[in-house]
Amino acid sequence: MQAAQVPMTEFLGAARVVRIDGARLLLMMNETQAWASNAIAYPYDFQVDDMVLAIGQKDDWFVIGVLQGSGKTTLHVPGNLQLMAPNGSIEMVASRGVSIRSPTVNIVATQLNLAAKKLNERFEQARLWVKESYEIMTKRMTTRAEGSYRLNADKIVERAKGDVKIDGKKIHLG
Repeated sequence: MQAAQVPMTEFLGAARVVRIDGARLLLMMNETQAWASNAIAYPYDFQVDDMVLAIGQKDDWFVIGVLQGSGKTTLHVPGNLQLMAPNGSIEMVASRGVSIRSPTVNIVATQLNLAAKKLNERFEQARLWVKESYEIMTKRMTTRAEGSYRLNADKIVERAKGDVKIDGKKIHLG
């Protein structure tokens, strides 16, 4: 399919992607079409109906930005990747979620803060080691174990404002 020649000699503005052929993009600008090359500096996967910023003259057309897109941007590196902000912070924002997949994930921080409306954790095995103290503050707490439940401590202090109930087939004291 041959694109109609764009009658304008120079153009800088919004264009809609109407077709993709390998590395070439067919753009619709002011009711005319032209084939353009990608000139943006990041790895974006263009989609039909993306709105882009195009620049060109005669037969030389380039996409220099994405104004509104639905494609994926994939950063692919063959080796290690390090993101650094030596004088600032790094913030990730997503409207549909953030996923991290790896055989091992390490987080090292002086302070780690988590805030969520809901927390779900699933492990095959888990171990928590706290050097000083560990405190849970909640309205209600339930612990369930299919097998045995063991608590070892130098001293145990339990207090209740109301009744304390212990239900078991046998209760061994001492």
